[in-house]
Amino acid sequence: MSADAAAPASRRERRVQARSWLTPLARWASLRNVLNAVVPVLLIGMAIAPLHAVYLDPALYAAVVGGLVLGGGIAVAGAAYRLGAVTMISVTVIVFFLFGALAAPSTVVLGVIPTPTTWQLMGVGMVTVWKHVLTVAPPLGAGGVVLLLPYLFTFVAAVVAVTISLRTRRLYSLSLALPAVVLMASILFGTYLSVLAGVLGVLAVVVAVTWVAWRADRLELNRVLAVTIVLAVAALGGTGASVFAAPTSQRVVLRDYVEPPPDPQDLPSPLAGFRNYADELADVDLFTVSGLPQDETLLRLAALDSYDGLVWSVTGENVPGSGVFRRIGERVEVEVPDDAYAVDVHVSGYDDVWVLNAGGTVDVNFSGADAADLSDTFYYNQATDTGLTTARLSEGDGFELVADPAAQVVPENVTELAVANITLPEPRDVPDAIGSLAGRYSADANSPYAKIEAIAESLSSYGFFSHGLEGEVPSRPGHGSARLQEMLDAEQIVGDEEQYAAAMALMVRALGYPARVVLGFDVTSGGTVTLTGEDVTAWVEVPFEGVGWVPFFPTPPEDQIPQAEDPDPADRPQPQVLQPPPPPEEPAEVPPQDRDDAEVDNKTIDKLPYYNRWVLIAGIGSGSLLVLLSPLLLILAIKGLRRRRRRTRGDTVDRITGGWDEVIDSLRDLGVATPSGTTRSELATQVDAQVDGADVLTLAREADRAVFAPEQPAEEHVTTYWAAIRRAASRVAAGMPWRRRMRARISTRSLRRRKR
Repeated sequence: MSADAAAPASRRERRVQARSWLTPLARWASLRNVLNAVVPVLLIGMAIAPLHAVYLDPALYAAVVGGLVLGGGIAVAGAAYRLGAVTMISVTVIVFFLFGALAAPSTVVLGVIPTPTTWQLMGVGMVTVWKHVLTVAPPLGAGGVVLLLPYLFTFVAAVVAVTISLRTRRLYSLSLALPAVVLMASILFGTYLSVLAGVLGVLAVVVAVTWVAWRADRLELNRVLAVTIVLAVAALGGTGASVFAAPTSQRVVLRDYVEPPPDPQDLPSPLAGFRNYADELADVDLFTVSGLPQDETLLRLAALDSYDGLVWSVTGENVPGSGVFRRIGERVEVEVPDDAYAVDVHVSGYDDVWVLNAGGTVDVNFSGADAADLSDTFYYNQATDTGLTTARLSEGDGFELVADPAAQVVPENVTELAVANITLPEPRDVPDAIGSLAGRYSADANSPYAKIEAIAESLSSYGFFSHGLEGEVPSRPGHGSARLQEMLDAEQIVGDEEQYAAAMALMVRALGYPARVVLGFDVTSGGTVTLTGEDVTAWVEVPFEGVGWVPFFPTPPEDQIPQAEDPDPADRPQPQVLQPPPPPEEPAEVPPQDRDDAEVDNKTIDKLPYYNRWVLIAGIGSGSLLVLLSPLLLILAIKGLRRRRRRTRGDTVDRITGGWDEVIDSLRDLGVATPSGTTRSELATQVDAQVDGADVLTLAREADRAVFAPEQPAEEHVTTYWAAIRRAASRVAAGMPWRRRMRARISTRSLRRRKR
């Protein structure tokens, strides 16, 4: 045969082979199968919507669509070619990492080709990405490996849901559990903001109900319309009710229960170092700030709202007025105001963790050689307008601040407003003179603002200014309880911004109003300014309804120095109190910066030996299987922790009643009816009638005896009771089919809230 004849024959063979490969897929591609594959994928896509407010980046949609298409495609191929479980898992793992550009777009080549760094980040991120997502304040953007979470959710859910839908005849409705799981996870990893909740909820229920009825050959148009109308009315009614009766609590999200890595109370109080600024750093250039929009601006280093008798400090407590420090993703605020302005800050002689800002910060962009470290360790507290970076700012660093000018405007006409009801940590070891002077200074005022302003004016008028430096009137540094008591008991009140701001904040708190101390700079000129240690100051802020935190300045002018003669005592009322001995004060030490364990450390990953990279990649297969089983393992873990808590927490009565609760939960998981509103004995009688040999009535009587007996049960009785519980559970389970027993282990019935 000639070469010309052989070439067409070879092409025909290839076409025949291609058709043979596509034949199973062509046979599979009926309208019914396509719909059975598309519906679960569509529902999963709707369920991921709550994460929109977390990322606010187009790359999120690429990761979600890619995960849905790839996961659904693998499931379709598995159904068409009848692939086994081992093959399916292997293909799933390979494809998942092959398209890693969707999870870590910043580490790929040419926008689509993953690199070893991509796979390393994905491997480590399978364990740590949840911490990064929960401890970084939205919006996260697409940096690092934060997109691994939605990519993993959609990919794995699509594989499992479509596989169940296509390869089961009777249990196809279980595929709807995957969108429900993704929805719950998206809400927990999301924010308080809902994303088209009513529209997507109604649409998802209509699609799911219609699809299930269609697969069961029970689809009737009138029923679909009825369900749609009922859901629409419920959605409209719920929306209207929420307008007139807003819910008292926000939705539960995991980021409220995850403590950010840095604890500000582990750091020295920035106010405690005030005298160092006034002395050793007085002539040192700390910052060069350019781009200030107005002639007078308050620049902040830190807001301090917790007093322990020694120092005012930045609190680590998650209370409404204090807020929490969170990692910053794409920017601090979701929306950037149209009139926002940018300020460039160059660091010279400053060396500390607190980041200078103008209040109302919208975005922070670091520059310089350490920009990556500063960005990765930057945390911001939006409630107090305080930022910190555990990598520390030092000479040569720089950053750009984008700020909202509205935050710098001091509101007018606040004299008649009420003080906002904001919860702050309660001060401890307050000097005795604080309350007495606060009452005397504000006695003639008739409004909250007037009382607070009277305290500031009295301290500024009656007091004298001194840093206690060489050539000045002696004035000890510090603002502990003993130091403030000594200052207020003296014949002349002498101090600087540190003592006056600390004392005024405590006086305002003594009147029952929230107050905090702010350390920063009072800049009196716009444009470009150079800030030195001599420019550092401190003031007091108090929140008022509708206008936010208003500054007060209690420090006397610097030229108001102490007089040689004693001032007229009538001009400055003083309480007659005893001076407690000063407690020993130990200098605060900066703890090692080892708390930031909530992020994926790219530097550590880059230092992994080459062979460890492939060992890590080789272990992903088992990790993926663990991810697939993680919902079931989570249910088992929660039940185990609940059982252990009931058996070990509280006194003996609590542990016996906890054992009875464990009995009821076990019965509920097994599908045994346990009606609420009945006594233990009544409920046990009904259970014994349903299940032969359960003998739950004996356990109920023992629990009643423990609760109503005049004495506490002995420890041995608790051990015996729990042993009886295990035997009763075994007897009940033994009479059930094995499938029912297996379902009971992973059932969530007992985890749902029920009426007592």
